[in-house]
Amino acid sequence: MLELVSREYNLPEKESCCGGDYHLGRWRFLLDNPLRRLIGRPGKSVSRYVSRGDIVADVGCGPGFFTLPMAEVVGPEGKVYAIDSDKTAIEALKSKAAKNGFENVDAQVASAAKMSQLQDMSLDFIWAKLALCCMADHSGAIKEMKRTLKPDGSAYMSVGKIIPFSKDPRDVSKLEWRSILEGFRIIKEGSSIITRWAVVSPKLVHGSG
Repeated sequence: MLELVSREYNLPEKESCCGGDYHLGRWRFLLDNPLRRLIGRPGKSVSRYVSRGDIVADVGCGPGFFTLPMAEVVGPEGKVYAIDSDKTAIEALKSKAAKNGFENVDAQVASAAKMSQLQDMSLDFIWAKLALCCMADHSGAIKEMKRTLKPDGSAYMSVGKIIPFSKDPRDVSKLEWRSILEGFRIIKEGSSIITRWAVVSPKLVHGSG
């Protein structure tokens, strides 16, 4: 979502999702505002995948469009780790979480490819909506997702469809997307005009049933 917003509104490179200050000022409003919440209905989106008491991660959380709805669904028995490399976004999310009384949100500045604060096989669910196409180290991020998911956990991933012959290292080609999915057990997948998405879970270890 963040990369698509950057392209749609012709943001300069420093304000793109990887640039470090795309959340400042009016661009933050584009990513988290009442109209988008009304149309996007983030609570309905995440409630399809998470339940009360779950331990989940919002990877590439930005200012928290999906984070707080997830925190509400999992309740005080659960926990939401919010991960983003943008310090300003994390600070904004922490402020909103505190203001709204969410004590089950742990927002941290980190790369999706280096989530060392998360333990192995600790997550019930990972939300990674358009996160991969906002970073160059796709393989590192996928490795971390596999490491942190419980054997019976799942993840929602999506990527933007790229312009043909793009040389942007953050873009995920159709071929790379298929390669990524081959590393998981696919539960469901689909696409829209501008994105590809899939719900996946770790592949079963041979002999585990």
